[in-house]
Amino acid sequence: MEDYYDIDSILSEDQLKAGSRVDIPFWMAREIVSNSEPTVGMDIETPEFFGPKVRNALRANATFVDLPKLCPSFFRFGLHFLQLIEDPQLAAVLESAFKARLMMTMDHTQSGGNSNSAEYLNQLDDTERELYKAGLEGSASMNQWNQHSFGRIRSANEVLLKRKLGA
Repeated sequence: MEDYYDIDSILSEDQLKAGSRVDIPFWMAREIVSNSEPTVGMDIETPEFFGPKVRNALRANATFVDLPKLCPSFFRFGLHFLQLIEDPQLAAVLESAFKARLMMTMDHTQSGGNSNSAEYLNQLDDTERELYKAGLEGSASMNQWNQHSFGRIRSANEVLLKRKLGA
């Protein structure tokens, strides 16, 4: 028990051998890479959901890949991951997949939320859902403008709510 509180003893037990493989969270890897000296050797492995199988599926038809099952924030994580590593092929695949899926997402927003929109939403990652919501709002605004309802003066929603509550 003499060396239980000895700092040198504690530190010597926690040393990793050169070439050890350690799984760490992405945020930690990003911090280590950004704060370490260029001489520190650290290899970052590409996650499975950016691996060859997924890349091939995205190249074949990106609109049919269920991204939330792979990673809920697929495109956002891809953007951060590409800032950490240099992989031009992955960047090209993610860009073309995002463009293809964005076109389909905007098509869905123009249809006004059809019967299978819930099923469609389940296949969108977080970024795509935000864009879908913005597209629906834009489409609704465009419909209002087309019906000339923007030109009419009417009470604000807050005023109507206040009247309804009797205040």
